[in-house]
Amino acid sequence: MPRRSGARGVHVGRDLRTGGRCVTPDITPVITDGDVAVIGGGIVGTVTALVLQRAGFSVTLLGENEPGAGTAAGSAGYLHDGEIFPLAHVGLLLHLPQLLLDPLGPLILRSSYLPHLARWGTHFLGAMRRSNVEAAIEALGSLNRAAIESFRVVADAADADDLLVYNGGLKVIRDARNLTAVAKELQQLEKVGIQARPLDFDEIHRLAPELGPEVAGGILFPLSAHCLDPAQFGQRIAQRVRLSSTVIRGRATTLTAQSNESWTVSFVNQQRNERIHVKTVVVAAGFGSAALLKGLGYKVPLASARGYHLMIADPHVKPARPMIFHEPHIAATPMLGGVRLAGTMEFALPSAPPDYRRAEMLYNIAQRYIPELTNERTTTWMGVRPLTPDSLPVIGKARNHSRLYYCFGHGHLGLTQAAVSARIISGLLSDAVPAFDMHPFDLVRFN
Repeated sequence: MPRRSGARGVHVGRDLRTGGRCVTPDITPVITDGDVAVIGGGIVGTVTALVLQRAGFSVTLLGENEPGAGTAAGSAGYLHDGEIFPLAHVGLLLHLPQLLLDPLGPLILRSSYLPHLARWGTHFLGAMRRSNVEAAIEALGSLNRAAIESFRVVADAADADDLLVYNGGLKVIRDARNLTAVAKELQQLEKVGIQARPLDFDEIHRLAPELGPEVAGGILFPLSAHCLDPAQFGQRIAQRVRLSSTVIRGRATTLTAQSNESWTVSFVNQQRNERIHVKTVVVAAGFGSAALLKGLGYKVPLASARGYHLMIADPHVKPARPMIFHEPHIAATPMLGGVRLAGTMEFALPSAPPDYRRAEMLYNIAQRYIPELTNERTTTWMGVRPLTPDSLPVIGKARNHSRLYYCFGHGHLGLTQAAVSARIISGLLSDAVPAFDMHPFDLVRFN
């Protein structure tokens, strides 16, 4: 393992709360060659830091917020291997005008964000080609087949097994007319190796007796899982990272390649401009990744697809496993704090004020499926999810720079795909032969 050392003007100490290394916030740290800097403290970046740490790399994690406390902390918490269908498909065009005109619909585009979507929209239309949709389904399937087991390994490493439940998940269909479309989904799931089986009226009500009589059927995903507290899970991962890695709070601003094939990462920490010197960089900064890579000549069409959740502390009824309501594509997940309803997609500037009506409406939608659900003692939340035009994450090694890697753009599957993506990055850094076809995730598809 490469050795870390302090340098003049640097104070590196030990965090007495966690036993990990900490860096005094107001002094610029300098880290010797051999270290890997993971840029981004969300779930993808934090899990990547842990996986690299366990692989023997000396890791520095740089994130603007507390590590592990990003958007995934407010996610549905549903580790769903069956989520393999990209947003871009021809059928969406038929419903798009209706969707965009409804301010409380499942998909909304704020007019102020429209100018920022020009290039993204062009790629989105291209992703609707049938061949591209089929390729995206295959690529997402390849990731998701390994996602849950990869996640189990990470949870075990972070002593967070108690926060995960491996009893499958459901897709719930209320309208019997949609059962035909679901049958086609099952064929595609089987084709890419995702385990799923159809449920008739009696079977789905036996598995989820809280569902109302209007529910016609559904799908069981036996290998899916769910997280009882995504925020606490992120904290556990971060605690384990701190035991053997350096954690720095700050917002990365620029990446500068040095002549000796190392990197300088400039960042802002409490309004101070600071920097670190490292040998290798992994960009895993979610939506902020596009701006960092743009400075190096890489164009990344990344949209701010904001999601909302409604946390119900006293739901009256609590499902035994997570479920997605097929028609509105809203998730309901049992958690330690009650039931979390999550979903919808709002294309808007990350800094735009939240419209919490989009969270509050989730209750009325969910009650159509779970009639006895109550909404006493609720809290709302909004988070920014980085969405690529083809719904595929961006994972790989930069073509034009040495020792530069990237791992972001997972959309609403950040929690599900964090561990398998980190496993891929660890393999790339170790020069191992990839276990996945990396072409669909390569940044070159946009450049």
